[in-house]
Amino acid sequence: MKVWTQVVDPTQLGSTIDTQSLTIWDFIWAVVIVAGSFLVAAGVRRLVQRSLRRFEGLPETYVRLISRATGWFIIVIGIIYALGVLGVDLGPAVLALLLVAAIAFFAGRGLLENFGAGLILQGTSMFEVGDQIITGNGTGTVHEVTGRTVVLRTPDGEEINVPNTTVVNESLTNLTKLGARRSIVPVGVAYGTDYEGARSVILGSARSTELVLPDPEPDVLITEFGDNAVIIEVRFWHDPTIIGGRRAVDAVARQVAIDLAAANIEIAFPQRTLWWGDGGSQGLPGRGDG
Repeated sequence: MKVWTQVVDPTQLGSTIDTQSLTIWDFIWAVVIVAGSFLVAAGVRRLVQRSLRRFEGLPETYVRLISRATGWFIIVIGIIYALGVLGVDLGPAVLALLLVAAIAFFAGRGLLENFGAGLILQGTSMFEVGDQIITGNGTGTVHEVTGRTVVLRTPDGEEINVPNTTVVNESLTNLTKLGARRSIVPVGVAYGTDYEGARSVILGSARSTELVLPDPEPDVLITEFGDNAVIIEVRFWHDPTIIGGRRAVDAVARQVAIDLAAANIEIAFPQRTLWWGDGGSQGLPGRGDG
């Protein structure tokens, strides 16, 4: 059984349309109605656009999409009314229109889902244009939220389009929303080092670095006794941007290396000891254990 023949059977078209009672004026009136619906739709689209543009923050993509949908709704109503003037049985006609609408819905389901997700993003405080965020599909500065994607621009000059549904359904990190961010630089010192002295030097290095925020203060902690070194972490706050974080980490690491060298405190590195089997051994520094 074919669905289309159940909607409109070509062999029974005469019973669907009452052709005997139609006059030339009915056809003219139907054409006028359809043409008028297009004119009204154009006017309503412009009116809707002007009204929606009064809402600050609503993307132009949404303004155009909503106004177009309103216009097409008016046109469809006009066509249905014109079919009624022509004596068309509106039951099968409306069913056919619903069938076409259902096909269009499922064909454009992904687009509609992304559009709906975009509206959700506009109504939440997850991020704003200009924020720097981390998503499962990329990291960068939010440039725009369109009807389909969140447009990110990376520090490396790339543009990433992340689907709105992905941003809504997956975890997201906003790097810049709170105004500051913390980074950690691990430093490995040799066993037997004056740990309090090393901690004091590292803390002074962080405090003296211009890119490190004074409040909250940097913190220095011993976190691990590793295979080749005692790991001391210096934790500090800095500008929250991606580039700001990279520059702050670089500045702290360089200052720590300079100050530890000046204090004759060794930054440990992996060493290999060879055993000759007769009780003797020979250390060969500088080679990693792999």
